Amino acid sequence: MKNNTRQCFCIPPSSLTEYGYVPSLVTENEPGHSPMAGEGKTPWYWGKTIERAEQICARVNQKRFGISPATANRIVASTMFEGETA
Repeated sequence: MKNNTRQCFCIPPSSLTEYGYVPSLVTENEPGHSPMAGEGKTPWYWGKTIERAEQICARVNQKRFGISPATANRIVASTMFEGETA
């Protein structure tokens, strides 16, 4: 990751499991996302409803990365369109 590249968590709507929503980490201007789960890892669960998961996500993004929900949305959007910047 480049020094000035931002990251944030997001809640993909498709990340719902029987235990709740699994957040993903995204990196500004890099396509895709990394679910906070995987082989040998215990998944993170951030709420059983999308509303609750998004509330937790906003709080964690503010605390960990110092970013607002609007900034997180711009970072997430930058991961969807290769070659474009936010």
